[in-house]
Amino acid sequence: MAYITAALQLIQSYLSGKGWFDAVTIGEPDGPPSTPAAAIFLTAGNAGQLTTTTFHRQRDVTVRIYMDVSTEPREDAEIALDKMVYDAEASLKSDLNLSSTGWVITPGTDITETFDYVQLGGRPFRIADMVLPLSQRE
Repeated sequence: MAYITAALQLIQSYLSGKGWFDAVTIGEPDGPPSTPAAAIFLTAGNAGQLTTTTFHRQRDVTVRIYMDVSTEPREDAEIALDKMVYDAEASLKSDLNLSSTGWVITPGTDITETFDYVQLGGRPFRIADMVLPLSQRE
């Protein structure tokens, strides 16, 4: 059995090592982060039974990127956010190796992206969510 813990920690370490973010946390930040920042958290999952004793487990892991739009022109934040999402997605798909954790990005699936605005501590943030579909490798 491979819990998702090691995969979350490896994604955190990988993104931290890229130097793109001021901070990368597992779980959403408690307050307004210094930006750009990223948070990694679980958003969905399932366990389909293959036999009476084995399951095929899947987890959707979201990487959320935060850009503070209260201090810079929104156009600059929007362009910077798009570049970060583009680079992070390409890097996660091509360079991230989760095999030591027992999990892999599900072959043949897409990393989906959504964009929104949120308020944290009274400040506006532009966010991008990248959903990584992970499968447990038996």
